[in-house]
Amino acid sequence: MKYTLKFIYKVVYKVVMVQSREEHNKKSLQYYKDHREERIAYNKQYYKDHREEDKKRYEGRKAYFKQYRKDNSEKRKQYRKDNPEVDLRTMKKQLTNLGKILDMDYDSFKYGLISFTRTVRKRDGNKCTWCNSTEKLVAHHIWHKAFCPESALDVDNGITLCHDCHMEQHRLDRSLS
Repeated sequence: MKYTLKFIYKVVYKVVMVQSREEHNKKSLQYYKDHREERIAYNKQYYKDHREEDKKRYEGRKAYFKQYRKDNSEKRKQYRKDNPEVDLRTMKKQLTNLGKILDMDYDSFKYGLISFTRTVRKRDGNKCTWCNSTEKLVAHHIWHKAFCPESALDVDNGITLCHDCHMEQHRLDRSLS
């Protein structure tokens, strides 16, 4: 049987890509483990140094989006009411893709994330680790699930933040990348 050169290149390329992806995942997980405390300390210090400045910068933007949501809330509610399958399909697809990486089905991964959240919040005493607030708490992944899915259910990859600090953290992550 004769194989074309193009076919052989495709096979070799796929093998190399899978190997390099596995190496990359191992390296990012190791990097995460080695630099976890540094990243938390840096983010805390940055947050303290820039909190007021960032609040002022985003007040106008926040007001704009608040008004936008208010003006379009009926449209959004109606769309979600008419199309609940869109939200469900999006969430299910995202969790299924992440679950495949960990060899878990959708339901197992979903319940794993719920357990992750509860465990992280309990470990941190049900208060924000930055501002000590006890309202609107979420478990934040230090290394995002999309970038390091192997650590999506690792409790050491979690930190409890209130909603405001969580939004601030994501703004920091976007500005640093």
